[in-house]
Formats: sequence, C-alpha cells, structure tokens
Amino acid sequence: MANGTGVTIRSSVESLERAPAPLAALRDAYEKMQRLNPADNRSWNYWAGLHGFPQWQCWHHGRVGMGRERPYNLFLPWHRAYLLYFENNARDQNGAAAIPWWDWTSATAHEIGLPRSFAAARVGNQPNPLHAGPAPRIPPGRGQPGEAARDTVRFPGDPAELPTTERIEAILGLTSFTDFQIQLEDVHDFLHGWTGGINPNDPSEGGDMGAVARAAFDPIFWSHHCMIDRLWYLWELRHGVENVPPDYKDRTLAPFALTVEDVLDVRRLGYEYAQSVSPPVPGPTD
Repeated sequence: MANGTGVTIRSSVESLERAPAPLAALRDAYEKMQRLNPADNRSWNYWAGLHGFPQWQCWHHGRVGMGRERPYNLFLPWHRAYLLYFENNARDQNGAAAIPWWDWTSATAHEIGLPRSFAAARVGNQPNPLHAGPAPRIPPGRGQPGEAARDTVRFPGDPAELPTTERIEAILGLTSFTDFQIQLEDVHDFLHGWTGGINPNDPSEGGDMGAVARAAFDPIFWSHHCMIDRLWYLWELRHGVENVPPDYKDRTLAPFALTVEDVLDVRRLGYEYAQSVSPPVPGPTD
C-alpha cells in the first residue's frame, strides 16, 4: 500500500494478516502474474526466471571480475533492485499491492513456522497464490532431468530452528558492511534450506526454496527477501546509508538499470518499511 506521499509502505506478513484489504491486494497481484503467459515479461515465470532458471542473474556471495581481479559481493544491493522491479510489476497488476516481510524471528514464526497466509493451500475454496507458484520444466543438466512443469512445493523444518532476535541483533550491531552482509547472507542461506526442506515421504525430493534454480518461483521467496532487505535498512539507520565500500558504489546491478549507489536509500526508491510493533503509548503529562 502507499501513504499520502505516494511512498509504498511495506508491512510485516503478520500485520497484513490482520488487514484483509492489503492481503487481498497482494493475492490478486500474484494471481494475475501467475496467470500470464510465461513468455510475457510481466508474468510470474519471467520475474522468477531472472533469479535462477533460465536467466541465472542472481548475485550470491563473492565473485571475481567486474573489470577487476578482486571479489565483490553485491548480494544485498542486487536483491534490493530485484525486489523493487518485481514489486513495481506487481503493483501494475494491483496498485494496492506491496511485498510484506516475513519476520522469521517473531514469536509467531517460532511457534508455527511459515505464515498462515502462505501456508494455506486454498483460500475461499480457490487455490491460494501465496501458497505456490508455477515453476517451469528444467532441462537435463540444469536441474532434475525430465522434471515436468508443476507448482512449487515446500517441506519446512522445525520452527524452533528459526533465527532468534538475539542473533539478528548481534548481526545488526556489526559496523562493517562487509561483515554484516556475510553474516546476514549466511542466515538467508539457512532460511532457504529450512523453507524448502526435504519431503519426509521421499527423501530424494527437496522443496523449491532450497534450490537456486527454482527458489524465486515460490511466493514466500519475495517475503523472505523483503525481510533481508528490511534488516539491511535497519542496519543503515544505525550505521549510515553510505556505509559501503566506496568501490562498490558504481557497480551495476545487471540486468537492472541501477548501480549500488542508486539503491542505498530506500526512500529514493519510493518505499519505506512500517514499524513492526506499535510505538509506546505516551504517559500522562503534567
């Protein structure tokens, strides 16, 4: 949703579950994208396919190159640009839609695991577009040979294994962007594996979130990465928006028409994160 200034406000999934209209707008946007022809550059398959199969554009961990023989890790900036473009496309389908963050540190997450709005297979006797997304067939050599087109699946782990607020607070306390990004990416990797999991009835089958090729086809991918982006935003509030290595700033976040410098301030990108908890009620004044 947007506030009066036109800035998109991203809320938590848990708060969205208490707000029927914004949740319905998100479902509507995702459903419309999922129904489009996969060849359409507005479709679910097109945007998910940028991350893994078939385009493999995602940035994870360090690489060597970018014109210099040194490692770069543009994990956080690249995924911020990716979320922005995806969200803008979703808002073209429903102008009230905004990606919510999945707070896997919350007490509710540690009790039930996946958010209820994403775990339910059906809503109103219709397939729930937050539960699964269409995934394409991956040819031999790029995934599981002979795999047919199907909807995404998940086999999430034990909710007690999810990251704690104490661990995240320790990561947010790191003053070096490089250290912060490395440790946050490790948490990110764990969540992908936890969410995808392994089919208890067929150990040879893993959930899609656990595979780079298919992860972005699962609707929970976007809310997981929204949480990661929000944590970077919170880190920036503490340690400064410009607190990245200077030679990162002109790096291009291909295929998006943005550089690292362009994505450092979320307000300039047109969105903001809502408070996750209500502010304290003021006491009586004299």
